[in-house]
Amino acid sequence: MKQCPQCGGGAMNDPEHAGVVRCLSCWHVWSLPRETSCPGRLPRLMPALRVLSEHRRLGR
Repeated sequence: MKQCPQCGGGAMNDPEHAGVVRCLSCWHVWSLPRETSCPGRLPRLMPALRVLSEHRRLGR
């Protein structure tokens, strides 16, 4: 069971809405932060930018 940030009461996941939490005492509603998934492009992007930068220096 989660705790309400507004009143400190108990809160539960809303069964009708995914990622939403509802307080059982004051009915305050808030959404949980979404999990971000990394597509795996960042490890390949940095070396590609480095190669591009070196290529531009050689062309001058």
